[in-house]
Amino acid sequence: MIAENFDAAIPLKLNNFPGSFYKYRALSERTIDILEKNYIWLAEIASLNDPFECSIQFDNNECLRKYYGSKDFQDLYVKITGKKLLDAEIMLLTKSRRPYEDYIKICTGKNIPLNLSPEQQLSKVQDRWSEIVSETNRQLRICSFSLNNDSLLLWSHYAQEHKGICIEYDLLDNDIARTYIQPVIYSSKVPKIGIFEEYNTMQMIASSLIKSKEWEYEQEWRITIFKQSANFPQKLQVPKPVAIYLGTRFEANSESLKEKLYQFAAKNNVPLCRMKKHPQEFRLIKE
Repeated sequence: MIAENFDAAIPLKLNNFPGSFYKYRALSERTIDILEKNYIWLAEIASLNDPFECSIQFDNNECLRKYYGSKDFQDLYVKITGKKLLDAEIMLLTKSRRPYEDYIKICTGKNIPLNLSPEQQLSKVQDRWSEIVSETNRQLRICSFSLNNDSLLLWSHYAQEHKGICIEYDLLDNDIARTYIQPVIYSSKVPKIGIFEEYNTMQMIASSLIKSKEWEYEQEWRITIFKQSANFPQKLQVPKPVAIYLGTRFEANSESLKEKLYQFAAKNNVPLCRMKKHPQEFRLIKE
């Protein structure tokens, strides 16, 4: 996908497309509304519980090499300093392993004072990069699913400490969901690109699909929607659930909410399954 080789990416995904996706939720009026109106909620990146969401790093030195080689920089250098960089100096800056340190040496040789140390320059560029990423992330909304319905941690974290529900969906025949849902990749490192200009739509989506290995237990697939002019939905229509699973502490919910769920399930012929604690092992079983 990052290489935009969709002819290979799409069949690869469809040939491995899961039969069921699971969405854990607390039992609430919002959840009842989601069920009755057949939609899923697309969340802003900033609202998610992982501060590393959509993290991406860039090659600071590569950015500087490209910048130093640009006509804009060379014209600005002449305007600010009144001096022109030699072709050999430009070549050095565009090939250097540490371009800013060599830039300082060139300026020192020309008796041109600089206000920023290499560390300050790096910090300034990184601050600007963080602004770009934060601004771009506001153009993304996601909805997450798991491939399993019996994770003790998922029930605890996303289904109100086992008091909520887990909704099973089949998304194969839903064109929009099938198109925009992708598996999350778990990695020990933040994804890296070369320069700012490489941060395109596919890089933006890819950054939302790479998470720390510590989240691997979630077995997550994500629908990632990006803003296209005025089209930036907060809700996405999906088929009615295949089944709904009730947490081991489901009875702790209010009678009115439980009754609304029972009525929805009966009206739409959606099976309800209760999760129970296994008597001898730390795992859940389905009733």
